[in-house]
Amino acid sequence: MQQTLYVIRHGEPLETGRLLGRTDMPARVSGNEQVYAQLQACDAISQVISSPLQRCQTVARAFCESAGLPLQIDPRLSEMDFGDWDGQSYEVLWQSTQSPGIGDFWQSPWQHTPPNGEPMSAFHLRLSDWWQQFITTPSPQSTAIVTHAGVIKQLLATWLGLPEGFDTHLSRLEIGYAKVIKVTVFYDDTGRAWPKVVF
Repeated sequence: MQQTLYVIRHGEPLETGRLLGRTDMPARVSGNEQVYAQLQACDAISQVISSPLQRCQTVARAFCESAGLPLQIDPRLSEMDFGDWDGQSYEVLWQSTQSPGIGDFWQSPWQHTPPNGEPMSAFHLRLSDWWQQFITTPSPQSTAIVTHAGVIKQLLATWLGLPEGFDTHLSRLEIGYAKVIKVTVFYDDTGRAWPKVVF
């Protein structure tokens, strides 16, 4: 059995140049329109799963209401919580002399946690938990997922079998607004899931 996932990053937020994790900033109308078009282009999807944050949920809900599809909201697909840094401009963060700083975090996120933020280990664990739960019910039906860049990068690490603690993908992968990543999941006779990223 094979299943297809379409993993879509939310559209451009109302304000750019800020570190947006749990900060619940909506997407621009044009950004939502781009994500909506991507959802329309997905082949025969049967459900949509979304982060609860507005920049994801608003367009996912609008699409599902129009297409008559079920929408599942899962907080585990929320972006990382950047704590005291969340919502601040990158300019301010890069000028800060606080330690650890944003540069420390980008270089070694497993070793440096944003002040009052979510540790990388916890972020990894909740996404791993979501994935393990998702694959417990194999289905041939396609699913679209509307979420965030950090979430997509960490899920890619899981799908590619990168070891826990590996972090190069976080700074070297760029996932643009409203971009789609296609993943096929083959379930063998034992029920084991074999994900493959499709370009």
